Amino acid sequence: MKKSVLLAIVISLCLGYTVSAARAEVKVSGDVYAGMYSKYLFRGIDLSDNKWVSQFGADLSYKGFTLSYWSNLLTHDIAGTAFDSGDISETDVTLNYSFTPVKLLTFNLGNTFYSLENAEDTNEIYLKTTLNTLLSPTLSLYWDWDQSEETGLFYTFSLGHTFELVKGLGLNLGALVSYNQQNFSVSEDFSNWNNYELSAGLDYSVNDNVKLSASYTYSNAISHKARQLGGAGLGINDESLFGFKAAFIF
Repeated sequence: MKKSVLLAIVISLCLGYTVSAARAEVKVSGDVYAGMYSKYLFRGIDLSDNKWVSQFGADLSYKGFTLSYWSNLLTHDIAGTAFDSGDISETDVTLNYSFTPVKLLTFNLGNTFYSLENAEDTNEIYLKTTLNTLLSPTLSLYWDWDQSEETGLFYTFSLGHTFELVKGLGLNLGALVSYNQQNFSVSEDFSNWNNYELSAGLDYSVNDNVKLSASYTYSNAISHKARQLGGAGLGINDESLFGFKAAFIF
């Protein structure tokens, strides 16, 4: 599917949703954002040949449902591939439902459609379970039900906390480990520990509608199989990712 067509569909849905919500006098929230990142890092795999990318998107939420659009735009040619500077290499559309049946537990259930250039499009359904306590421990399960010919599962476990340094300025610290079970996005050739990530970031709220963010993530392989295979034989290595983002919140 062409990225421009996909974007037009999402924008139309968002506009229609907003108008309908306004007529019904219900509360709809959301954001639009854009950022620059030192590379596109996904599940420990560098997908931009260690070159800067621009990532942008939008979210629209209503009564626990969130519709999200996200794209990755290349800012440099990638040698040995069909990708040129200015190409959108990937566009994702996600529909998520969040609910908290008891005070201690929050669940997120959803599906992400991955529209990929020079690769097969695919879909993943996921379930995320968060304990609403110190460090917000979260266990996430992803299942590629579309392209994976094998098990197609991917798991993550993460911890995180935000410290308010001064009013409007927050420090985010996080850690994540992942396990691959023949998932299409990483490799269907192995089931083993995949990668770990350590992250830190700063969020500054200029006002109620504008937020600026800076982030750093360090990632590395956990298992020998992940280091040797990775996605498409690339292998997972130690990676550092820097990013800057501006968001308008409504």
